[in-house]
Amino acid sequence: MHLSSLSRFNPLRNVATNADMGRLHETFLVSAISTILVIRTQLWLTNYPQLGGHGLHIAHLLWGGLFMVLTIGLLLSLLGRRPRFPAAVLGGIGFGFFIDELGKFITSDNDYFFKPAAGVIYIIFVVLFLVSRQVQRRRKLSQADLLRNAMERFGGATHGNYDAEDRARALEMLDAVDPSNPMVAPLRQLSDVLEAAPAAPQSRASVLAHDIRRRFLALTERHWFERLVFVFFSIWAGVVFLNLLSLVLALIDGNEFESAQLNESGTFLAVAIVSSAAIAASFVLTGLLRIRKGLRQSGYEWLARGLLVSILVTQVFLFVQSQFGAVIGLGFDILLLVTVRAMGAEDRQAALKPEAGPLPA
Repeated sequence: MHLSSLSRFNPLRNVATNADMGRLHETFLVSAISTILVIRTQLWLTNYPQLGGHGLHIAHLLWGGLFMVLTIGLLLSLLGRRPRFPAAVLGGIGFGFFIDELGKFITSDNDYFFKPAAGVIYIIFVVLFLVSRQVQRRRKLSQADLLRNAMERFGGATHGNYDAEDRARALEMLDAVDPSNPMVAPLRQLSDVLEAAPAAPQSRASVLAHDIRRRFLALTERHWFERLVFVFFSIWAGVVFLNLLSLVLALIDGNEFESAQLNESGTFLAVAIVSSAAIAASFVLTGLLRIRKGLRQSGYEWLARGLLVSILVTQVFLFVQSQFGAVIGLGFDILLLVTVRAMGAEDRQAALKPEAGPLPA
């Protein structure tokens, strides 16, 4: 059969893209990762108890299946946007319960504590994140998608789930559609007729998160903070290259490796961790040199690339080596990446302002 005829049978060819896709994907991944960390912490604190007895063991994989069934039930039974966020949370919890037991299903002896399992789980989440970003890039909102998403927001009025924020977002989508489209005028008339409730007040957690973000962004604009970041990255790159040098000397001197009592897998992990960290550090060093030369935006991009190498490569081997003990380092890398991205964005905004003077290197 010809490829063009096959495309006619694609069930997703004429399906509208959800405008909230990115937020829902992010909620799913955060819920799944948080579930794994909570499970591992709880098991460690309670000395790894088992539910069951008399030869029975209720694995938490079963709880994962229960949460995922609840998610499917929500999405199959309820209409509109309202069920999607709780479905993303419940689905993430279920997937976290499921994937946490990976070690049992890739080993012949059902070893939950199989050491490389943490690294494999980490790779799975990295792949899911990259696939999500790729899908979001490829499935841009077409005019038909914008109309469908606007209609879904108007549809919330049938059950009292239509507020001023929904109305503003729907009108923003309609503004992006060609006015000659025959559906635009009726939908605008509908927005004038429907009475929108006041926007729901933000929760204390949302207000706190917004305040923390605002203060953090304000902090990244301080010159002393920029210098502090510069010094930190310089020290980090220097430490990594010293570790690389010591590793090379250790590889040359076999006795030193024997005294360190490293087996073959330990040697491989040590080489992989230090080598990938050295690549990340070389990117960071390139970024620091560019910032010193006044090429600030390019410099921030190189710093971000170095952190991405650390997050997507080095952390994989760290998770294999220390299992979930590498979470703290991963969180620190993510914080640094957010910081560098924020500083780069602020520098780009300052460069666009005609009245802005030159920034110090």
